[in-house]
Amino acid sequence: MQYPWHALHGQTLDVERALTAEGERLFVITLADGSLTHLPVWMTEDAAAGPATLSASPHVSVAGLEALRRLMDAVLDPTPVGVDAPGRR
Repeated sequence: MQYPWHALHGQTLDVERALTAEGERLFVITLADGSLTHLPVWMTEDAAAGPATLSASPHVSVAGLEALRRLMDAVLDPTPVGVDAPGRR
């Protein structure tokens, strides 16, 4: 695991299988307790260990926050896709 902020960072993982879900490549791995989970393949690649740093004064763009809001609205909206509902954006 190369991604520095993942709990399994630095560990060698047993990959049970690889798959693609919604366009994202995933590995299904076995955890220490024998259970299975999945993680994005990119977290296991060398580039994931790249130059990421913590900042004393982090910042994010307004566009990034707006995109996050749209994503959260879509994820948390109980209305099925394709159904018009009052107040739906």
